[in-house]
Amino acid sequence: MGLVRDVTSCSTSVVSELDRQLIAQINLIVPNVLVSFIDLNVDIGEPVWPLLQPPAKAALARAISDRGRQMVVNSAYRTIAQQLILFNHAQRNRCGISIAALPGLSNHQSGLALDVEDAAGWEPFLERHGWRRLMPQDPVHFDYLGSGTTDIRGTAVRAFQQLWNLNNPNGRLTVDGSYGPQTQTALNSSPIEGFANGDRIPLDVRKRRLGSRLLRLTRPILEGEDVRELQIALNKVGFNLEVDGYFGPSTDEAVRKFQTDKGLVVDGIVGPATLEALNMRLQTAA
Repeated sequence: MGLVRDVTSCSTSVVSELDRQLIAQINLIVPNVLVSFIDLNVDIGEPVWPLLQPPAKAALARAISDRGRQMVVNSAYRTIAQQLILFNHAQRNRCGISIAALPGLSNHQSGLALDVEDAAGWEPFLERHGWRRLMPQDPVHFDYLGSGTTDIRGTAVRAFQQLWNLNNPNGRLTVDGSYGPQTQTALNSSPIEGFANGDRIPLDVRKRRLGSRLLRLTRPILEGEDVRELQIALNKVGFNLEVDGYFGPSTDEAVRKFQTDKGLVVDGIVGPATLEALNMRLQTAA
């Protein structure tokens, strides 16, 4: 089992299992302080944790709705394990990284930060809802400055210290939320696959599940794992859709046909009533 200090990969996804424990521990300290925004119209990469504090998520939802298109998010919440990998890379001039903040100091540990594609296009919509560009040298980065949030960067450190102590009773750290040399040594010595003890957040935090949002034909076209699940379900009850994860005209037509057959309101919207009817039909088809 590899350790954080041994990571040379440019992708921080190698510590995903440790990340799941760190995030779960944060939400144990401050319940539901980090919530998933994967149910919004966003596209994320593998290393990205789509997590924000609730007020920031609500503001992001309004910005995305205002613009009416999908947002590509390249970075959101970043665990201190991910941050240490970036810091280690910067210290060794790896992966084209020349500077990186110490864990616990990066805004990406706040649950209030995003890096997005097409930042110039998104700027007026994000700013309208409390997001700001604070670092001219990092033009893709936005921070949420609205009310109702809390600084959880120290909480992220405290969560690791608690997790470490749970698994290392003979080499305990002081749980003070301060990222000092002992904490850094311990984090570097942590297993990338996670500790033996400690809760983990669900894997589906990065995946949309069918029913997590209303599905319909929109511009731009909705896409995601939930659309793929819908297409698979419709095929099981007699349709012949391409399972591509895109809610296009063919999927819309199938939904409307299903609604007609079941005596539902024919609006092409996959909401609670349509899902209930679809689930009942799946049970009888099994």
